[in-house]
Amino acid sequence: MVSIKTLEQALKDILHDDGKISKYDAHAIKELIVADGRVSTEEKLFLERALNDNVFDDKALDMLKKLLLRDEMNYC
Repeated sequence: MVSIKTLEQALKDILHDDGKISKYDAHAIKELIVADGRVSTEEKLFLERALNDNVFDDKALDMLKKLLLRDEMNYC
């Protein structure tokens, strides 16, 4: 599991550029989260907070929403 501090720093760095997260940026965040093959509860909470802040373009939003909807049996 990637640390939430690492995810928060990545998000901060990405937002520093233009204030929005593109599908390419979202892909990098997704890769950080699924690097260990699972999406933890802590990672899901991070994603939910980020998605609620609405800093994603439409394609990025769709990609990360799908990550939240992964099968709970396979991704704890």
